[in-house]
Amino acid sequence: MTIHASKGQQADYVIVLGLQEGEDAFPAPARESIMEQALLPQPEDFPDAEERRLLYVAITRARHRVWLLFNKAQPSPFVDILQALDVPVARKP
Repeated sequence: MTIHASKGQQADYVIVLGLQEGEDAFPAPARESIMEQALLPQPEDFPDAEERRLLYVAITRARHRVWLLFNKAQPSPFVDILQALDVPVARKP
């Protein structure tokens, strides 16, 4: 299920995949075309604001526990932020 599809849903356990930097990163590198830049509203000043909201949706779907899976060599900036906030870590799902 995508994060967008999970809005309004709940589950006992949630696993979020792909929280890493790189080619298939979350947040994704900017890929807006010139046309998108001209036609779409200006993005918020807060970096990756939309992706932050999406991750919030994903991690708040769990009733009991959520696991965030990522490449240890290239974690997403969001993983770094959560670690800096001393979010509890479990090594195995």
